[in-house]
Amino acid sequence: MKIAMKASMDDLYLFILTVRHGGISAAAQAHGLQRSKVSRRLQELEKAVGSQLLIRTTRQIELTEHGRLLYQHIHQPLSDVNQAISLLKNQQQSLQGILRIAVPAAFIASTLFAELLDDYARQFPEITLDIIHRHESVDLKRENIDLQLLPDVVDIINEDYVQQVFFPSKKGLFCSPHYLQSHAMPHSLNDLFEHAILTSHYDSSILPEGLNIRLISEDLGLINRLAQSGHGIALLPMILVQQQLKQGELIHILPDIYQSEIVMTLVYSSRQFLPEKTRTMISLLREKFLNR
Repeated sequence: MKIAMKASMDDLYLFILTVRHGGISAAAQAHGLQRSKVSRRLQELEKAVGSQLLIRTTRQIELTEHGRLLYQHIHQPLSDVNQAISLLKNQQQSLQGILRIAVPAAFIASTLFAELLDDYARQFPEITLDIIHRHESVDLKRENIDLQLLPDVVDIINEDYVQQVFFPSKKGLFCSPHYLQSHAMPHSLNDLFEHAILTSHYDSSILPEGLNIRLISEDLGLINRLAQSGHGIALLPMILVQQQLKQGELIHILPDIYQSEIVMTLVYSSRQFLPEKTRTMISLLREKFLNR
């Protein structure tokens, strides 16, 4: 019993190239292939379809009736398929297009993050950065987002996504010099009960009960601004207040008594199909934050 073979897409494409170039040698040379390999694959294609497709002569090839019929039906669709595949490969490997990053709004206020974006934009001027403010985990594939940065306390929506821990940072208590003009400097944790506290939802749950919490927000930038304006003592990541500390706009309260840690998680959908523009951003994040 004769078993029918399936025609290979690669062999069909070699057939198209051979017809377009007018010969096996010409097609092989134009595409950097061995003539013997092209000839052998064309023979395999003829076996698969059960018909002779080409009449081989010394200098050129001619199509049989079956060969002309096959070429008429497949040359355009198959060319479109290969063009589409080439386009996708080029997009994956190119440093162009749009890189979408979802980040908590407060993180944008970080000087280090601004420096990161500045470095990336300078190195890769043909990539457009689209920064999206999101506090919760998002479905990266459905929302067409390349990367997301989140505090490690946030549950990731898809457990199959790649998760990498980045730049752990200490958190501390900060207030403005203006605030201390009308409030006593705290010298112990018990002294905090006499002060207004500005914090996030997560941190409010781990602080001692009974504190006078004046503001709860996931926007750490807002907490930072209100602390600078003298509205209370804020619990904030050190990474977000470096500039304010240097400029004297904030003071570190109880540095030897109270410190906790915040860790950011970098999330992306796949290691295997990672575009070059995303890979370069991850490398820059490592360089700027993880090694730091």
